[in-house]
Amino acid sequence: MPARSNTAKASTSTGNATANEQMQDPAYKLKRKKNNEAVQRTREKTKKTAEERRGRINALKEENLQLAARVQAEKDKIIYLRNLIMQGIKSEEKDPIIEEILRSSDEDNDDDLTTSPNRND
Repeated sequence: MPARSNTAKASTSTGNATANEQMQDPAYKLKRKKNNEAVQRTREKTKKTAEERRGRINALKEENLQLAARVQAEKDKIIYLRNLIMQGIKSEEKDPIIEEILRSSDEDNDDDLTTSPNRND
């Protein structure tokens, strides 16, 4: 393959002159300005979306913690009731936890629809 000729360098210098002329063109300047503004808007929108996503993730994590705590509290109540049944404790005075469970079960009747009524634990 023959060596490159020096003509490539000559065309590069002409290309620079054309680029300089193009950068001076008002239409080109306007086009670049609009493009730069569009790029800036896109970057701001991306940042805003990322911030919203982080906020949503944090809110879901917090909700998950609250739900996990509620599940644990309900499991604790079940364990307590099972222990009462196993011990065969019968008293005329209701235990405060039993009263709380009865109250909360009345309030959460809609939640019970998601569980199977024939389930034996």
